[in-house]
Amino acid sequence: MVWIEKHKRSDEVVSAYVVWRLGGGRDGERQFETFSAGTTEQNLARAEGFKKMVVSAGSYWPDGWVKGEGFVRPRGSDPTVEAPAFPVIGEEYVRQIVDITPGQRRKYLSQVRTLARTEIRGVSPFQRSVAMIGEQDIRAWLIDWDRALKTKANYHGLMYGIFSYAVERGFLTANPCARTAPKRRRVKESQAELRFLSEDEFVTVTAKAEGYSYSAADLVRVTAGTGLRFGEITALWVSDIDLRNRTIRVNKAWKRVGENGETEIPSWLKKQLRDKHKMRQHYLGNPKTPKSRRTVSISEGIAEILEKLVDGKAANDFVFVSPTGLPVHNSDFYTQVWQPLTDELVEDGIAPFRFHDLRHTHVSWLIVGGAPLPHIQARLGHESITTTIDTYGHLLPAGDELISDIVDAVLSGKQIRPPLHLLRGGVDAAVA
Repeated sequence: MVWIEKHKRSDEVVSAYVVWRLGGGRDGERQFETFSAGTTEQNLARAEGFKKMVVSAGSYWPDGWVKGEGFVRPRGSDPTVEAPAFPVIGEEYVRQIVDITPGQRRKYLSQVRTLARTEIRGVSPFQRSVAMIGEQDIRAWLIDWDRALKTKANYHGLMYGIFSYAVERGFLTANPCARTAPKRRRVKESQAELRFLSEDEFVTVTAKAEGYSYSAADLVRVTAGTGLRFGEITALWVSDIDLRNRTIRVNKAWKRVGENGETEIPSWLKKQLRDKHKMRQHYLGNPKTPKSRRTVSISEGIAEILEKLVDGKAANDFVFVSPTGLPVHNSDFYTQVWQPLTDELVEDGIAPFRFHDLRHTHVSWLIVGGAPLPHIQARLGHESITTTIDTYGHLLPAGDELISDIVDAVLSGKQIRPPLHLLRGGVDAAVA
């Protein structure tokens, strides 16, 4: 029998100890391995992974594992000796990654299992020993796997990490993924164009949404008016809304739990959570990136909508809730509201769009209205201005007429006014 013991330290972090008796018998010498270098969630995840390896090894130490250090195998050792199957080394790699959320770890493990089930050209290459998978197998998979190029690029990134780990462990001398990554340009070209709602389409959408639950029309208006992600806007509490200063504070978002219900809730938030903040297969955690934690200004019209939604609620109540008063679950909202709403809109001649396209629509409004890209970047919570430009740069007006006016102004001896005047006054304000 193998079990995990947990001990909370003075810093509130839980250290995990995998404990068993050598060989599994009662008379076997007691063994243990300690996992305490990371956060509570990381320590427990690593301990769970190590526990499975001990069980697989018959209650003995996994081959190549050194107590307190992990797997130690010299580089350059024979890559065909005792090389594990791809699913085994894949799971081992995912379980030792430090800087990912429980939900991301769960997703990666699912991707490893998907690859193991994938058949390419009559064989299942990712069920074989990791040492028996070559560059030709990776290329065949990239060519024949019936998935979008963006999906294959995401899987390829995980595979690259797995094979790099296998190289470090000494099972391989080279990474078979090293020269096969899909070009970023091709991945971008393969993706569908962003969908933006016109002003008339938006009016139709909100009018149709009035007939649905979940305060659907208001949810659509506030999302399109702020650019928040679904996981952010449905995580808003009343206390996050400042009607006086007309701002919204984004400091949390819904995250998926790990495979065994693991969460990664920041300590400041954990103290405030109550039963009403629970949702199946999800938990409240940090937003997507550090810069996603932000304050967003809101218009007077959005403030009026929010004022109605928060009226009579407690500070830690959700702004948007289901018809039963529970947090808004993405799959419930999709099946009960979004899918029937979009089906109805298609009948009215409006092309299908995703809820996330409301965020894109918000940006299109800002760009057409002349909002500077750095301001849009901060508003969206993008880590880099490059992300904003790569995603929305094509919406910027070509400005051929404006450019011509600026050049002619200089040639004729006129002065060019600062950009601020341009934003306020339009093309005619570019020149004196």
